Formats: sequence, C-alpha cells, structure tokens
Amino acid sequence: MEPAINSGSVLIVSRLAYGIRLPWRQKYLVRWAQPKTGEVVIFYTPMGELAVKRCTALTDSGGFFAEGDNNLASYDSRAYGNVSVDNIIGKVLGY
Repeated sequence: MEPAINSGSVLIVSRLAYGIRLPWRQKYLVRWAQPKTGEVVIFYTPMGELAVKRCTALTDSGGFFAEGDNNLASYDSRAYGNVSVDNIIGKVLGY
C-alpha cells in the first residue's frame, strides 16, 4: 500500500480546529473540540517527533490512538501507545 501523503507534499493544516495552543506551551489554552475518528491530524509523538496520522480511537485518558494509512510500514500508536490530545498541532484539511 502506498502512503497517502508523499514526502515533500504541502499540507493545509487548521491550527484552530481543536482550540488555541500557544507555541511555547505543551497544553491548549482553550479547547473547544476533540479529534473525531477518521480525521488526519498532525501532532508530536511521545518521543517529540512530528507525525501526520489518522485518529482511529479516542481514549478515556484524554488521549487518542493514531494509525498510519500504510499499516505494514507505519510507525504509529501500535508502537508508542496513546498520544495526549494536548500534543495535537492541528487538523489536516488537504494535501
């Protein structure tokens, strides 16, 4: 399976889709929405790397489970577990 977003692609990202997050803070100042299942989000992984993955489930602990579209070769929540919603930078609107 080919990746849905190729390296070097330009992404259109809404940084205000879920709330207001100040760049120097690790948490949202004001949050008005949560990601929905199936949405593509850009976020920081628990190791601090930038990732673009699809939200596949929300968890009770204030986190979400992210999986890549290329299941066989994707480094995602199956390897590093749930990701905090506060790590989300924005929602990908197009590419």
